[in-house]
Amino acid sequence: MPGVPADFRVPPDWPSPTDKWIRDNALWHPPEGWTPVPAATAAPPAWRYWVPNKLWAQTTGAHYRSIAIWARLSNLCAALWLVALAASAFLGSSPMLRIVGWSAAVASLALLIVHESFKAHMSKKLLAQFETLAQHGRQQRLTREYQRYLTAMT
Repeated sequence: MPGVPADFRVPPDWPSPTDKWIRDNALWHPPEGWTPVPAATAAPPAWRYWVPNKLWAQTTGAHYRSIAIWARLSNLCAALWLVALAASAFLGSSPMLRIVGWSAAVASLALLIVHESFKAHMSKKLLAQFETLAQHGRQQRLTREYQRYLTAMT
């Protein structure tokens, strides 16, 4: 959905929500046992309603600056591995060059795993924070709509 930084995962037996509902309830996490219609069954426990999409990466990039060093170090080690690989073609396959190359490749992979682990943990925390904000915003919107309704009825 354009403009929404996460995709809504529809639980089994639920009807597909409208685009308006997704926009109005973006990142909102329904309470346990809640269903959109009486005939539907509740979502399974610990159901993950929202999954980050490409817009998520664009809008939350600043939150990941503290872990960017891990990705840069991984890239640096990968470049060192490529240099060692290219050098071995010209200088021959010396044992020292092989050690440097393989060490750089292993370090690059390890640093990439560390970066992705931190990123997954931070994404989970950010999603939880945004869900809390979405719940608060949704509650305020529903309260305003109900007050408008009451005003219109008098």
